[in-house]
Amino acid sequence: MSAVSLIRYALVFLAVAVGVALLVGFLNTQVDSALGSSAQLMVPAMIAAVIEGQQFARREKRKPGGAEAWNFAWIATVIAVALNVALAYGAGRWLPEFGKLAVTAPGSRQFLILLGLYAGGYLICNRFFLGIAAGNQVSLMRGRGEIE
Repeated sequence: MSAVSLIRYALVFLAVAVGVALLVGFLNTQVDSALGSSAQLMVPAMIAAVIEGQQFARREKRKPGGAEAWNFAWIATVIAVALNVALAYGAGRWLPEFGKLAVTAPGSRQFLILLGLYAGGYLICNRFFLGIAAGNQVSLMRGRGEIE
């Protein structure tokens, strides 16, 4: 995966994360509830990996190989974790939904455990959704006769 792919992944991740946080915050004020879940942590990674899988297939006219997909998944996981931590501890005062993620002091044992759990989830999401999206895009392109 290229640097452009990783930058696009980060931008899509950020856009979806902020969008979901704004939507959840708006719904919470309108419905007077406490919506939100750990799913909103994974959705940005899922969507960003789907877009990258589609882009890879369009560009390369094939699915990524195992090593390519895992390399992307590991690097994208580092990006996702870094962005998640930055949003939780940096943007929490402006977007309360991100502040809810900052449940423990950075560097504490609980923080490291949660970070590891999030990283594992991101790794699985990135690898799984990259492959699915690339495979679907290749099938679509074959159906249109764009590739053999």
